[in-house]
Amino acid sequence: MVAVPSPVKPHAAKQDYQRAFAGFHYPISRDAVIRGARDKGGVDREVAAVVGRLPRSRFQSLEELQESVREVYLALGVHQEQLPI
Repeated sequence: MVAVPSPVKPHAAKQDYQRAFAGFHYPISRDAVIRGARDKGGVDREVAAVVGRLPRSRFQSLEELQESVREVYLALGVHQEQLPI
């Protein structure tokens, strides 16, 4: 019998993403998001891992960045109602 993997549950919270994305000026590149989130210090490791997987290379707004984060979580198997952002 094959075990069915349980869905991934995020550990990061909305506040972790708010802290990581605070002070960004848009438009912003993916590389600038990664550096900016990392340079804030104390950023949750999950946030850093998700930001490193962002599929887009440029973001026009915070809303577009947040949508891209949601896309990463969904691709990882997180259910819609468990999304932290």
